[in-house]
Amino acid sequence: MNYKKTIKDNITYHLINTDRFKQISIVLFLTKEFDKESIVYGNLLTNNLMYSSKKYNTKNKIVKEGENNYGAKISSTYGIIGKCESFAFSLEFVNPKYTDNKYLDKTLNFFKEVILNPNVEDGKFNLDYFNVIKNEAIANSKQVKENPNLFASIKYAEIMYKGTPSEYSSVPSEEDINKVTPKSLYNYYHKLFNGECKVDICILGEVEDSIIDRIHNSFKIIKSNNKKLTFSIKSKMLKEVKEKIDSLSFNQSRLYLGYKFNDMSYHELNHVMKVYNTILGTMNDSILFNIVREANSLCYTIGSYVSKYNPSLTIYAGINKSNYEKTIDLIKKCVSDMSDKKVVKRLFDSAKKTINTYLNNYYDDSVAQINNYYNGEFEFIEDIETLKENINKVSVEEVIEINKKIHLSTIYMMKGDNS
Repeated sequence: MNYKKTIKDNITYHLINTDRFKQISIVLFLTKEFDKESIVYGNLLTNNLMYSSKKYNTKNKIVKEGENNYGAKISSTYGIIGKCESFAFSLEFVNPKYTDNKYLDKTLNFFKEVILNPNVEDGKFNLDYFNVIKNEAIANSKQVKENPNLFASIKYAEIMYKGTPSEYSSVPSEEDINKVTPKSLYNYYHKLFNGECKVDICILGEVEDSIIDRIHNSFKIIKSNNKKLTFSIKSKMLKEVKEKIDSLSFNQSRLYLGYKFNDMSYHELNHVMKVYNTILGTMNDSILFNIVREANSLCYTIGSYVSKYNPSLTIYAGINKSNYEKTIDLIKKCVSDMSDKKVVKRLFDSAKKTINTYLNNYYDDSVAQINNYYNGEFEFIEDIETLKENINKVSVEEVIEINKKIHLSTIYMMKGDNS
């Protein structure tokens, strides 16, 4: 695999040349500082562009054109990443070396048409298709409360990350959706593609360097800024622990404990915490799983994850509401046990094997590779081999010292009143 970075007219191209895949993946990223007003526009816009364009003015026509191009697929997402928000438009198609070389230009024109020639009339999106997307967005917003895991995680984040972009869900509210009009959505689209964002285009596959020029000829109309952006959030460390219980008519309760980090180094956050978190709550034989679930039968599910760009550790569990206090006490004990050398040493080697197995899958994951080079535009990112090497250097002593730098910040439960 070879990597090449090229900048043309402020657009940054990332060429990841690899013969591991028979497909070519192209992702257009638009990145800007987070603005909560963009949540509803980001959702409606990414969905609207995928539904119809000026040339392919129905969903069926877009699907059919993809099929005519050997199953080419175009998709889009909107998401919040630390201090920023990102719009990603993706094209995946069979490498023309297996079909016809003319197929490359035909597929790129298809991608360009969908992204840059939207179904707009008189300065506003087509009303009929706008209403379809709007109604789908309202339905999705209403369904959030019907998904206990998702709804609980959203309410937890509002407390845990208050005052930062992480407190916001990427799912817009029905109230905000109803404020958007076909005209205001097109105005947002026009602004987005005219210098509001940093533009990155990632290309992965077995291709010649000349593909960059061919893509640039199609997308150079997009204006990109060169503003320096970062994903990392520096949040304040509060001594008091925020605790809250909400309730809904679910059968199962969802419990969250959030720990914030205090002045961790790059090595501690990116290497030591990976080992720490794997031992605590992600491997099959984790401490949380063995103690809270297996030994004490206090939960249905339990695990943990680390948020890198808003540095924190989250422990989650599906419990019966009557086990609330017992589960919290036992989780706190499990975290405390991470300072016990005997406990950590018992699972230390297995944790590293688990991490290495996961990282070894990197070369077979096109999405992971594209995201890795994209993220590297905003944060320092190690290459995968260096990352593995540094994780394998982590010592037991470093893991047990980490507890000195993590502090309980939030306890939240979405109580299932039906249980």
